[in-house]
Amino acid sequence: MYAYALPDPLWNVDLKLPGGTPLGRVDAYWTEQCTAVLLEVPADGGPGNEAPACAARRDHLERLGITVIPMTPRELRDDPDRQATVIRTALLAALDRDPPAYVVVLPH
Repeated sequence: MYAYALPDPLWNVDLKLPGGTPLGRVDAYWTEQCTAVLLEVPADGGPGNEAPACAARRDHLERLGITVIPMTPRELRDDPDRQATVIRTALLAALDRDPPAYVVVLPH
């Protein structure tokens, strides 16, 4: 992240609602921007075949107002510049959004 001038996220954290309902683990999370990165491993190893649980978790987080940036390890490895641009764009766009639901962030 430092090489791309991105703010440091919290790495590998669990998110939950204040009442205790778990929302799942994210690979990177920026608390001020309520933005998360989810590394998705395709169900069959092929692109575009994410596991249904990943899609459901992503949809649930997005309904709560959290910006979710899905990416595969391959995308991150093969084109880190592009992924940094995607993250930077999402973090900047977060400044113009309505505040999302409050979530508790726990270290893993």
